[in-house]
Formats: sequence, structure tokens, C-alpha cells
Amino acid sequence: MEFCNEFDFEIEKIVKVIKTNDVRKVYIQSSEGFQRCLKLVIDRIRNLLDREIEIFISANPSYGSCLVDEFGAKDINADLIIHFGHYPYPSYRYSTKTLFIPVEYIQVNDVKLLEAIENLCQDHFHRICLATTSQHISIAKSVCNNIKKCKCIYKGIVLGCYPVVSEGCDKLIVISGGKFHCIVQSLFEYSYGRQTKILCLDPYNYNLWDPAKDVKKILRVRMWKMHQAIDAKNWLIIDGFYGQHREKLLSQLAEVFKVRNRYFTVVKALKLDRDFLINIEANKNFDAIVIVSCPYLAFDFADFDKPVLTVGEAFAVLNNDINRYIYPW
Repeated sequence: MEFCNEFDFEIEKIVKVIKTNDVRKVYIQSSEGFQRCLKLVIDRIRNLLDREIEIFISANPSYGSCLVDEFGAKDINADLIIHFGHYPYPSYRYSTKTLFIPVEYIQVNDVKLLEAIENLCQDHFHRICLATTSQHISIAKSVCNNIKKCKCIYKGIVLGCYPVVSEGCDKLIVISGGKFHCIVQSLFEYSYGRQTKILCLDPYNYNLWDPAKDVKKILRVRMWKMHQAIDAKNWLIIDGFYGQHREKLLSQLAEVFKVRNRYFTVVKALKLDRDFLINIEANKNFDAIVIVSCPYLAFDFADFDKPVLTVGEAFAVLNNDINRYIYPW
């Protein structure tokens, strides 16, 4: 209960949307971290409504707004999907009306964040940029507006597939819990040879850290995985669903495989785990694997006995262009 009260689930907004659109059946989807709060959220919604509605919860993966569970919503004939924890995915159009609730963290100490960032200012001409995740947009904007020691520019949200552009920044501070979003942004900078300094600021413990070592380690591993795949003849291609079904990339990749006389098999996966890869690879069927659905899934299998690549890495291998490899798409 205490954890759930530290975040804004925007209950009144949800109720207003339900009433305005005469919603009768709701399908709720949440990132894993907020699933513990869903009973509380549903109770609060019901308490504010003046009529009964049907509410269902999706247990399917919700790693990002690229995986809104439209199939589940259609199966129950839902009028509305409520998706907690993310903002809309910019490269995908949803087939069911979807309300995105970012679930902002409301217990952050903005004074501590402000002090941590202002300590990085060198002079009034120094340009510090802020980027963040769905849970910290309001505080990031507020802190940026109150920085006096140097110029502050708010750059927006870091998504796994869409880092922000650091143009015009001397330093870019990513305000987020955990490592993922900050490493995504830093990887983007290193891969393209940009000079902007990236730092990570955790809004839960106010720790400021540099992701450079993590990113350099990741890039060394990615380079090795590509070299392992140079002579691969039989490839497994893993495509996803919803926003992770990347039809254009899949088609382009298939064409290159055909031109290079490589054999490939396509698999559709809503959720990809190690057990699946172990089982399908049990008879040594494939020499290399490329994940089309989400580029960062490949990073989770860095220790797999066969090279697991992103689409960008696969193109680099197939085109004998590893040394010019830029970004893992």
C-alpha cells in the first residue's frame, strides 16, 4: 500500500474517461512493477463510479507501450484499454482505444535533484539537458525550469527504441531509476561518436553515476557476437507482435539473406525467454539468431552459446561491414 501511494495513478482522469465515453468493459495492463497496485487502483475506480463496469487485467508482457495487449482486449470485447507505466509508442497505431497513464512518482525531493544538477553547472553559458522516463516527467520539467546557475533544456522521454537527440547539450542528464534508460541513451551517443557527456541521476536515491564503463563493455560484447556470426549459414529470425512486429525490417532482412544465400526460419514470439531458445536450438539447428522484435532482447542473451544479434548487427555481418557498425537496430 505504501509503495502504491508514492505514485499517481490518475484515478479521477480514468473515471472521467470512462464516464465520458460510456465505457462498459475495461482491460487493464500494467508494467510489472505496478501490478501489485492494481487491486487498489480498481477499488478506487469503482468507488468513484456511479454504475457497475466490467474490469479485466492482462497478464501478458508489458515491457513498453510497444506491447499494448490488443488481442486480449479484442477477446473480451473491451471498450477501453488502460495502460499503466508508459507513454504511447510513436511508431505504432493502436486498434483499440487506449488510455496511457504514466504513473508519475510523487515523493521525489526536488531540492536534492536541483542541487545535484546545479553542481554540474560550469558557468551561465553551460548547457545541461534533462531527459527522463514516464514516471518523472513533471519533476524533470520543474527542476529544469528552476536551474539558475546554467542553461537547462528539457529533451523529453528516453524510450528503448527512441533515445533523445542531444544536439545543443554540453551534458545530458538522464533522470531514471535503474540502469536501462540511461545506458540506452549513452549507447546511442557512443555508437554515433557524439561528444555529449551522459550522466545518470536516480530520483529514488539521488545517486549520480557515469554509464561509460557499462556501455563500453556492452559494445565490446556486441562486436564479438558479430564476429561469431560471420560464417553463419542457418539463421533463426525472431519477430514480435503489436509494436514489436517490425514488418519492414523483417522484409529487408529476408531479402539480404536471400541475396547472400543464407537460410532462415521466422518465429513469432510475444515473450522471448531462454528456455525457448534452448529448446529450439537443442539439435543445433541454427548458426545464429537475430531478434527483430526488440533490439535490447539480444543483450539479454550475451552468454548464449550461439550469437544472438540485433537487426543492425545482422545487417553489418551480412554486408561484411562490421567495422562500420553504428547502432544495434
